[in-house]
Amino acid sequence: MRALRPLFILLAAAVIVPTVLVAFPAVASAATGSSIATLASANIGRKACSINSRGGKAFESSCTGNGGQPEYWCADFARWVWANSGVADTTWLDAAAGSFYIYGEDFGTLTATPAVGDVAVFDYAGGGVAQHVAIVTQANSDGTITTVSGDWNGQSGSEAHFASTSLVVANTPTYLGEVGTSPDVMGMRISAFVAPVGVSVVPVVGGTSVPGGTVLSAGHEVMSPSGVYALQMQSDGNLVESTGGRPLWSAGTGGHIGALAVIQRDGNLVVYSSSGQALWSSGTGGRSGTFALVLQDNGDLSVHGPTGTLWSRLPQAGVLTMGQELLTGQRLVSANALYELCMQSDGNLVEYTAGRPLWETITAGDSGDHALMQAGGDLVVYSSGGRVLWSSRTSGHPGAFSLVLLSAGPLFLYGPSGELLSNRA
Repeated sequence: MRALRPLFILLAAAVIVPTVLVAFPAVASAATGSSIATLASANIGRKACSINSRGGKAFESSCTGNGGQPEYWCADFARWVWANSGVADTTWLDAAAGSFYIYGEDFGTLTATPAVGDVAVFDYAGGGVAQHVAIVTQANSDGTITTVSGDWNGQSGSEAHFASTSLVVANTPTYLGEVGTSPDVMGMRISAFVAPVGVSVVPVVGGTSVPGGTVLSAGHEVMSPSGVYALQMQSDGNLVESTGGRPLWSAGTGGHIGALAVIQRDGNLVVYSSSGQALWSSGTGGRSGTFALVLQDNGDLSVHGPTGTLWSRLPQAGVLTMGQELLTGQRLVSANALYELCMQSDGNLVEYTAGRPLWETITAGDSGDHALMQAGGDLVVYSSGGRVLWSSRTSGHPGAFSLVLLSAGPLFLYGPSGELLSNRA
């Protein structure tokens, strides 16, 4: 694993304290949305086998991936741009356009709100198959976008002929960047947008609200506003959330034909058998007020009431509280199971997502024994002999601290007075 640049921030009641000693070294991407857009635009007019703007030939395997001949290369181009803009790891992507959608699922970066630097996926058919991808180079306040595509406007014929005659093109005029629509300039349906890991974007998350009192019978389906996520009451009695045909969550009530789900007026989401027996519930009943089941464009399914979120299929985080430790081989896992913090037998404390390292203490080779969340706010990795291998150097704070691994990936140290320490910029 390459050496990692240290990065650690302390925020205390809205005051940034820059004097805190460096602690968490983080895998930091140099990529920004604007750098991605700039590099994509710099290659407009180039072909599959052209010299690219960085001086190399082609874009990934665009020139030779088809048995030594040019291959369909829209995904090659998008992957090349991300990689050469500093996105930390693009090895999860390949020449298939649908690999970007799978990347978005695996890393939790699928979104319905485009940002500069994102990749737009068109005509995703499930199973990693999509028709096209393009890079978002401009996102306007009116919801329109501009994209740059590789492998565009090729001549009809074989794959090699089309790919050798197609170009990098700016898809103009601007068009509405709304998932589920089919812009004339593209001639395909927008299936989703995918953000690169490590590039900061804050999409506005929309949600479809189902009011209390609604009954979801067999075959009833609720879609998120983007159409990326679906909640269905299946004919076998199971309530299932999915994306692109891939199950993400279920109530585990299959095998009960005729079952139905009810968003009760007391705030409880319940799956009932055909005989009226409660098979599963969110455990949020017995309340007064107005309630709704909400399916958001970030994939979250939740029950909302007057006081906020009562239940969510994506709880906030895995937590290591003061005095708790991670022994060798143990893991702290985020609530959505996409991220995990591992105390490895080699002494390294590493955060992973889908097998990819995001952050580490750089203590491999020291026979580590455990990581301890100590009183006073210090997170410490100890050797098997009790020697300190690494610490966050944040001791001396009164009160209880917790290490929290959020479902979006960041690690935080939370203190009682609003202090916040993070391994993310």
